[in-house]
Amino acid sequence: MVSISSLIAILTYAIALCGIIPLFPWLPLIPRLAIVAGMAAGIWQDYRGRWPVKNWLLNAAIIPVFLFYVVQYSRANPVQPVVSVLSIMLAVRLAGEKNGRYYLQIHALSLFCLAASSLFDLSPTFVLFLTIMLLMAAIALVLLTYYDHDKRLVLSRADMRTVLVVAALMPLASLPLLTFFFPILPRTQIPLWNFLPSPAAQSTGMADKVEPGRSPVVGESRVLAFRAEMLRLPQSQLYWRGTVFNRLEGSRWVRATGVPLERISYSGPHITQTIYPEPGQSQVLLALDAPVVITLPRINRQPDGVYELRRLGAKRLNYQAESVIAGLLPVEARPGRDFYLQLPAGIPARIQSLANDIRRRGSSDARRVELLELYFRNNGYRYSMRDLPVGDNALEQFFFEKKQGNCEFFASAHALVLRAAGVPARLVAGYLGGEYNDLGGYYLITEDMAHVWVEAFITGKGWVRIDPSSFAQNAGAIWGGGQKHGLLRKLRMTLDSFDHFWNRTIIAYDFERQLGAVHGAANSLRGLEPWKILKVAWSAVILLMGMCGIIFLYKSRKWLLPSRQERLLRRFYRRVERDCNVRMESGQLGLFELAAACGNQRVTDFVQIYAGAVYRDRKLTTKEYHRLKQMLQKGFSNHS
Repeated sequence: MVSISSLIAILTYAIALCGIIPLFPWLPLIPRLAIVAGMAAGIWQDYRGRWPVKNWLLNAAIIPVFLFYVVQYSRANPVQPVVSVLSIMLAVRLAGEKNGRYYLQIHALSLFCLAASSLFDLSPTFVLFLTIMLLMAAIALVLLTYYDHDKRLVLSRADMRTVLVVAALMPLASLPLLTFFFPILPRTQIPLWNFLPSPAAQSTGMADKVEPGRSPVVGESRVLAFRAEMLRLPQSQLYWRGTVFNRLEGSRWVRATGVPLERISYSGPHITQTIYPEPGQSQVLLALDAPVVITLPRINRQPDGVYELRRLGAKRLNYQAESVIAGLLPVEARPGRDFYLQLPAGIPARIQSLANDIRRRGSSDARRVELLELYFRNNGYRYSMRDLPVGDNALEQFFFEKKQGNCEFFASAHALVLRAAGVPARLVAGYLGGEYNDLGGYYLITEDMAHVWVEAFITGKGWVRIDPSSFAQNAGAIWGGGQKHGLLRKLRMTLDSFDHFWNRTIIAYDFERQLGAVHGAANSLRGLEPWKILKVAWSAVILLMGMCGIIFLYKSRKWLLPSRQERLLRRFYRRVERDCNVRMESGQLGLFELAAACGNQRVTDFVQIYAGAVYRDRKLTTKEYHRLKQMLQKGFSNHS
């Protein structure tokens, strides 16, 4: 036996948890504390059955809280005050004494909190919590109808099972309608998530400068940067080009405007990728080095192969890219050599001396690049993310003292010496590597794969990709490890495939994709011939008739295929009508009433045996069945 009031209370707290858990990570400290305190106080008071603080006092306490967050509301910050007020209102309602109306208010506030969490992160977990909440809310609504009549009502297990089944069927019955209406309901061209400044869109992006020496330690983040649908490639070819830094200001590499014009002559097989970047603050579009073309409206292409969005938005986007992965950008016209040889004043003497030595010993650009590579390989440099040189002379420390650093040190130092030696050079920032998901057929690229390398212009060839980090003694240990194939990785990749499918088919299903689907369906219909349409229609009619036939047979199964007891009862009715002249109208007389109307002892004996079994929810035994058959064979007339 289950108390209905206890069951409603448990369901209500569970519904509140479904609403607040997805929102909790995005709440400030005060709303978090309020939610925890409100739920704890509510559970404790419900357990004791005493509520010292009256509801009107709790309601009055919301007013100053509401005014406090109204003052904080602005166009720049519209979301945080609203979700804070919602969560505190939910906490207050949980802490107070509850009746049917207050239970409904908690359910509504929980649903609003869950909806508010989608402004921060619209992931598949949102659908999971929403599904659980709707199922529990449907059950709670059914129970509340009983609760309003009798708050002390107690349900048996059988009654509870019936209530749960009926309540769960209500939201489940709406799923076919959901799948039907989702693709056809009109989308707006400016969805809500596009103009609300969501904190979820402020994830770590690519840096707008390279400045080695800022910190002795570089943190690594496994936050997803983007996904790339494509065929698997060797890890050594996975250089994802982002932006180019072409000016050195002190020890800082930045991107200067006025990039010299250059016509790149791409050659080699093209690799097609579909890129799905995570929302961020970078306008740079990524693709395998080097991208030949990126298919996306409203973008700018720079002469040095950098693609950028004209305007940054929070909307998830995807685009196709065609790349040539030869590691070489042949140029038809010679680029502005002086532009890529600019150096700041005050280069350390030891670095300048090294560059002068390479310039003197190398008679060509290619030879100077080769000499600098040999210098790196022969002087024991190591790749490291810790104990990095810091300060204004960090590059000099890296070159001649510590001899260890991350990709920023290797690339910055390499490009600096090349320019000082008379070889045009620039830095390219992007990502290196990727984790391939065999289930989804795409690469996962995370922020800890961010990388910087060098492009040097060699006369007669063009821009050649050089990765100075690969010259480190421990480069093989850092990048040479293969991917693990354990059970946890398979589970993680399966979950990520589902997340990618969610983003691609649900989140990215906007007005443009809906319009494209409509045009595609219209073109398909126009291309159909009349006889094909009739063939499809006839098949649909046959299928529909078959389904109707199955439903009819299922509904009529008791009439078409009656049970042994049902057949016996029909024979009994016919025999009574013939022998006793009493006509049985369906639903008018029960068995005992029929026996009384007949006034026949044999009819009464038949009814007692039959009802003694059927009315007690058991089947007739073989002995009882045969005895009743004999009674029917003898009949009920006074002469039989």
